[in-house]
Amino acid sequence: MSKKQALTEFHRGSILAAAERLFAEKGIDKTTMDDIARESEYSKATLYVYFQSKEEIINAIFLSGLVLLQRKLQEAIDTAANWYEAYEGMCAAVVRYYGERPEACGVLVNGGAGLQEDAHLDQEVRDILRVRRSIGQLLADFLRQGAQEGLIRLDLRAEELVLLFWSALEGIVRMASQRDAYLGQTLEVDRDVFLRHGCQMLLHAITNPAPAEEAAQPE
Repeated sequence: MSKKQALTEFHRGSILAAAERLFAEKGIDKTTMDDIARESEYSKATLYVYFQSKEEIINAIFLSGLVLLQRKLQEAIDTAANWYEAYEGMCAAVVRYYGERPEACGVLVNGGAGLQEDAHLDQEVRDILRVRRSIGQLLADFLRQGAQEGLIRLDLRAEELVLLFWSALEGIVRMASQRDAYLGQTLEVDRDVFLRHGCQMLLHAITNPAPAEEAAQPE
């Protein structure tokens, strides 16, 4: 990488980091380009040298996050001793992803910032859709592996189960974020425990009873 390219990546990274902080604090809709310029300590004119619009910044953040999530999911599968351990690692990766990027809730289910399949999409948007499909395929293959091992039942097509899985997990994460006080004061569980219980509930919903019970038995 040349010096010029390295400098460009540094400035882009600084702008994206500032935007992520603001999106997490204020939300995407309430964050303006002026806000991002102030937070990143660049002029607004400089911002437009690296990004043509707020939507381009949003897409760049979604893309980098999805690429990282895909890598973490693959690592969870590759390093696990068995299917159940891989499942726990994948759930932990997704929960951590949404914890660090709450504005990304929805991107795996409906494409996030209004992304739709279209022949005229920018390259970055195409990349988001490509990575999102890859993540979906990764999970579908993982579910098929569980079915082949006799661990889970596939009453639905794996692709449909993937969408249901993401929808349910995103809903659990949203609930934990929005009702944190309620969880502690009324249910007397903290956010991490609630999320762990939610992941286990999803597992029981797709797992054949006997293997699941056997796997839960202490050694």
